Amino acid sequence: MTVYLLVAAAVFGGALGRNDPARLDRPARVSSPMSELSQCAEALRATCRREYPDWSPEADLQRSTVRRLLGESMDYREISQRALGRTWDHLSPRDRDDFVADLAALIERRCLFRGKGIGPDMRIEFQRETVSDRRTAASVFGTVAGAANGKQLRVRVEYRLVWRDGRWAIYDVVTDGDSMLESYRAQFSRIIARESFAGLKKRMKAEALGDDK
Repeated sequence: MTVYLLVAAAVFGGALGRNDPARLDRPARVSSPMSELSQCAEALRATCRREYPDWSPEADLQRSTVRRLLGESMDYREISQRALGRTWDHLSPRDRDDFVADLAALIERRCLFRGKGIGPDMRIEFQRETVSDRRTAASVFGTVAGAANGKQLRVRVEYRLVWRDGRWAIYDVVTDGDSMLESYRAQFSRIIARESFAGLKKRMKAEALGDDK
């Protein structure tokens, strides 16, 4: 299990907050990416406070709420384009849309799955932010600490964001120098070289459906 996914699960699916599914009510423009990220984290923690049997209606509602909140806070298209590199340039608009949807499903499942091993004392402290001169990109820095899978964890984390469609959206999570985006780029390149782009899509769909064992 990579550390960045554990940290992502800690922030985007931690077991804290209220019992009711949360909504992320964004102002028309939030000038601070750190404030916006903190707002999203609290909404997701509220949603994931309780665990339900996988077959229950409550679990279905919880999963759909997490997917919606993640979708509001992550730029899956930006991640896809950067992770695929030159391969992206050769895809048709339909293939691009399909890949973005597949990657979103994969990240959502990984965050939901990783979140199950996180203890109730897991916390993230957002410490500072940097914003580019043109306010098109930003980084939010913090520290995650607490118990995960029976072990104490303390890591430095950086969330990299872009300003897109009136919101700050995450395109990378870096923990102690380990980049989610770079990891995806390396994995995708290896699989495409061995199995073609179609092979990569097949693998992603299998894992997103929980058939990756």
